[in-house]
Amino acid sequence: MALSETQLKKMLAKYKYRDLTVQETTSVITQYKDLKPVMDAYVFNDGSSRDLMSLTGTIPVPYRGNTYNIPICLWLLDTYPFNPPICFVKPTSSMTIKTGKHVDANGKIYLPYLHEWKHPQSDLIGLIQIMIVVFGEEPPVFSRPTISSSYQPYQATGPPNTSYMPGMPSGISPYPPGHPPNPSGYPAYPYPPGGPFPATTSGQHYPSQPPVTTVADARRKQKQVWICGHSYVFWAEKRALVRSFGPQLGIRVEDAKLHWIGKSGMMWDQLIPTLFHARRRLPDPDVLVIHLGGNDLGTTKFVDLIIRIKKDLGFIKHTFKNVILVWSNIVPRKAWNQEETYRFMDKSRKNVNREIGNFMKFIGGCVIRHDSLVPESPGLFHLDGVLLSQSGTDVFNLDLLSVLETLI
Repeated sequence: MALSETQLKKMLAKYKYRDLTVQETTSVITQYKDLKPVMDAYVFNDGSSRDLMSLTGTIPVPYRGNTYNIPICLWLLDTYPFNPPICFVKPTSSMTIKTGKHVDANGKIYLPYLHEWKHPQSDLIGLIQIMIVVFGEEPPVFSRPTISSSYQPYQATGPPNTSYMPGMPSGISPYPPGHPPNPSGYPAYPYPPGGPFPATTSGQHYPSQPPVTTVADARRKQKQVWICGHSYVFWAEKRALVRSFGPQLGIRVEDAKLHWIGKSGMMWDQLIPTLFHARRRLPDPDVLVIHLGGNDLGTTKFVDLIIRIKKDLGFIKHTFKNVILVWSNIVPRKAWNQEETYRFMDKSRKNVNREIGNFMKFIGGCVIRHDSLVPESPGLFHLDGVLLSQSGTDVFNLDLLSVLETLI
């Protein structure tokens, strides 16, 4: 059973910034239900120990088309969140640590995010999202060759033993007792792929998406659908107004009400403010379609963009209860108007779409692929090579409709 906020406050009574720590911990265990708060003694380099809370358990990491439960332990100092967590990969007895750029032989995790930690810009949700991205490129553990690759998800319970970490499996070297500063000089993204993860026995890492409404007999509640994004959404609404299917895209108003929230030139960091502004005048969405990110490519590292998108999608999922999130893939363009080469831009686009597509599966969301919208198809793009033509916008709207019909 998940701990209540009152129980967490009692557990963290000696923490200097207790309320901030409780708030972040609650967000984490709500989104990542395999992570559990555990109180235990942490031993430092000088031999002193202190009772600290750790978030211990597993996080879901996509790797080469499969998803694996990777065991971690995040120790929160009593000065958190003004000091970064002390982080370890915590292998089970069927696993061996795979050392690399970000994990040493003892399982200690080193990340630029930890090295550059600064509250309130840095938080636990962002840290975990970075781990998911990094471990998806460079696995931190692999199966022992003499033991079956199957393992049960780590259970964050049990009495402490002589290791520095609670519940440390036998046969694994204990973690280092100290908290040395993270090394600088991290290699640049992206990370090369590593060895295979151990297989997971759990196919579901997030709770199944609950139905937004309950249909009783012949009665159905009208769904609220928000479609939010940059110029593609702005022009999609205008195009829908002059087409036979109208702004409802042919969907009966008794079944759903579509609300278009499109802004020309919209960037990703405008999404959450835009949604909160719309919330003042609209009912909360049952379905939220997001078509953004294309304008951000080339202005920031695509790995950083992926991390930001995942973090914000998690926040939106937590804010709008029971909403079904729909990621509308970034569409290829004939011209990107960036200093980077076209090949680099298109590769970045594909990387973002792939990573966010995988993430949407975890949170019970959907993806609109837009497979027909490719530069090679004649007549689908505007002369500027960025916007869609009227025909291309029609295809875009039909793609929206094909997915919305399955959700309403």
